[in-house]
Amino acid sequence: MSTTEILPVIGFLGTGHIATFHSKMLKISGVPMTRGGCFDIDIARVEKFAAASGHQVMSSEQDVIASCDIIYICTWTSEHQRLVDMCIAAGKPFFCEKPLSIGFTQAQQMTTTAARSSLTHQCGLILRRSPAYLWARELITDAKAGAPMAVVFRDDQFIPIQGHYGSTWRSDVAKAGAGTLLEHSIHDVDMLRFLIGDVKSVSARATYRHGIEGIEDVVAASMTFDNGAVGTLTTIWHDNLSRPSLRNVEVFCENRTITIAGDDWFGPVTWSDADGTHGSLQGDDLLEKTLPLAVGDANPDGAFVKACVDKTPGFPDFSIALEAHRIVEAMYASARSEGQSVSVESIVQ
Repeated sequence: MSTTEILPVIGFLGTGHIATFHSKMLKISGVPMTRGGCFDIDIARVEKFAAASGHQVMSSEQDVIASCDIIYICTWTSEHQRLVDMCIAAGKPFFCEKPLSIGFTQAQQMTTTAARSSLTHQCGLILRRSPAYLWARELITDAKAGAPMAVVFRDDQFIPIQGHYGSTWRSDVAKAGAGTLLEHSIHDVDMLRFLIGDVKSVSARATYRHGIEGIEDVVAASMTFDNGAVGTLTTIWHDNLSRPSLRNVEVFCENRTITIAGDDWFGPVTWSDADGTHGSLQGDDLLEKTLPLAVGDANPDGAFVKACVDKTPGFPDFSIALEAHRIVEAMYASARSEGQSVSVESIVQ
């Protein structure tokens, strides 16, 4: 850690919507730290972020990395690999937003490089610590539920080049890599693995109603899991500004049905069993129930800083993110072939 600071110094590269989210999560985590430098090519945005968070505006990425102990990478997707490499060269732990990069090959390279560095690193797949998904997983893996049979996952939000996201770069395929599946629903693909298990094969179709080159706004995918379950994922970027980001998940086991609705973090999660019993958890009750289930800390940013200080692995790390990238790449391959089934194992560098 820094020789001039008792507390770890946190720096931000990229200061938009998601950086603000992480800054707020750091604040409520209560983890001791010092707010260091921040950088963004948008001067107005970085100055607004600094004024609100207590970070200091710096003139370059290099200045932030050199002066801070822990780096948050919250830029557009195509910059992630370059900035991760810079952090590794400087020996600084790093948090990289999802998706790792614009494609599977780059994500695989980043995963290999990060593992070899032995530096604490973490990916922004924050739903791994969501009380709603943690409790749903407990319900699914409970022996009383029986084997999982099917999952129906729907995710929709207004296209984030407008509204409070203001991520106009997501209309540029060179910066974003792709649309709703990669840039948003890589969270959902990760949760499908988390809840049900490894995916064996996929079939998918995509549409481009907004007419933005390379940026799909709907993907409908079906999948088979290694454990014999089947599932569907439908992800949509629409123009209904009253729906910023909403997920609905239904899991059908042999003896139990589980539903996640409402808030991604606080539910409610409801379930009903074959014997007629049923239940529901949400809000603080759900959080209290799942605190023992979170890896390290329920707050993903607090957990990351603690891992950096202790020099232990972050969670989820790039190896977990890579498997979500592999499934996403298989879905894109299927969509390019008009829905032909694609084996996830066939996706290699």
